Amino acid sequence: MYSKPADSLRLQLLRWLLPPLLLLLSVNSWLSNRAAASTADMAFDRLLTASAEAIAEDVEYRDGEVIVDLPYAALELLESNIQERIFYRVVSPDGQTVTGYEDLPLPALKPKDGVESTLYTADYRGEPIHLVALNKRLYGTDVAAPVVIIVAETGEARDALSRQILVDGMVRQGVLIVAAMVLVWLGLVRGLRPLTQLRRSVAQRSPSDLSPIDAGNVPAEVRPLIEALNQHTARIERLISSRQRLIADASHQMRTPLAEMRAQIEYCLRQGREDLALQTLREVHDDINRLSRLLSQLLLQARAEPDGMGEPNKACVDVGELARQTAMEHVEAARRRAMDLGFDEPSKTASVQGNELLLRELIANLIDNAILYGHEGGVVNVRVSSGDGVVLEVEDNGPGIAPQDGEQVFERFYRARGVVVAGKPGSGLGLSIVRDIATAHGGRVELLQPASGTGLCVRVTLPALDATAAATWRHPSRDASGAGTPAA
Repeated sequence: MYSKPADSLRLQLLRWLLPPLLLLLSVNSWLSNRAAASTADMAFDRLLTASAEAIAEDVEYRDGEVIVDLPYAALELLESNIQERIFYRVVSPDGQTVTGYEDLPLPALKPKDGVESTLYTADYRGEPIHLVALNKRLYGTDVAAPVVIIVAETGEARDALSRQILVDGMVRQGVLIVAAMVLVWLGLVRGLRPLTQLRRSVAQRSPSDLSPIDAGNVPAEVRPLIEALNQHTARIERLISSRQRLIADASHQMRTPLAEMRAQIEYCLRQGREDLALQTLREVHDDINRLSRLLSQLLLQARAEPDGMGEPNKACVDVGELARQTAMEHVEAARRRAMDLGFDEPSKTASVQGNELLLRELIANLIDNAILYGHEGGVVNVRVSSGDGVVLEVEDNGPGIAPQDGEQVFERFYRARGVVVAGKPGSGLGLSIVRDIATAHGGRVELLQPASGTGLCVRVTLPALDATAAATWRHPSRDASGAGTPAA
């Protein structure tokens, strides 16, 4: 399935930063608009109150009448460059309009005691206006009710001031956001520069250069990734080196038998003898069988590399049942050499987590080696037990392995001295394959001396799978006939 390549880290960071910043800008714009409107209202409300107080200074009571000498300065306070309209009204104690606009509305609620002025809004002649009603008491007279001075204005100047405050604030915030984005971008460029240099250095490497990448100059957040890549590269290098050694060893081991077969066939052709041709044919047939076995073991060796087997290839394997089945498959080979092949069943289930095919090959190699290298008419015993780990033992009473060859027999193509099969040395891969399979499964291989004092006992110990974990895995199928009886 095609997957869209991910965007650059810069674009991803900007994509995560820009929407929240724009959201914050929107919220702040709404809050700033309310704050700007409140500030404009406060400023103009104070002007309205000051204008009404200026008018009230020139209101007096003479000869039973309210006299108003309207000062021009009182309304001049409200004048601005904005085309807005100003209204006023002076109401006498008996409710009559002394001067001004008679239809200018009074406040809907009566001012509370002790409050001299009231700010309110109303619709006047089809448009909203802002008003202040100021109560002025006429002291020294018998009039109890106050004179009411009302001053009003339309909202054009307020709106203009509110917009100006809002625009100025938004411009500053916009500049700050743009500056922040530029600084973030520059910071990203500067911060990602080590990654760019790292990419350039890796791209300039030769295909065969698998040396570790220097993580000293990269950011701390990227260092674990580089370390993981170095570990992965190290595994690849070990795998490639192992494959190269295997190919080199295999080419050397195959060149010799092929050259021998070619020489035998050429000699037979020059002689022209039927009896020699038949003998040569038998020898070449045997050589081909050994070469075929060598190729099979080489392929298995490549597959059994510890670094080449991953977790997806593993499952729950009952080693006891697997050993019993494998021993049954070698009964015929044991009979051809008149050998007694036996199997001791474990007292409880011996399960491991591993590759069933490779574990079968491990057991088969041990049994096959015991049959091939053991004495004709001898005994081979296969035992499986379970404790701290799963233990597999294959014991024979053959010639065994000399102590000085104990470690070298696990090397590829090493042949112990004096050990031959049918007059020719073996391939030298059997125990090497066993060790690699055991290592890939987290186990170990030991060469022991049997209790009888003759022969060889190969012990393989593997980590056991506990009962709870084993219940979650699928076991290989069991033979309905059971286990525990000698295989041959």
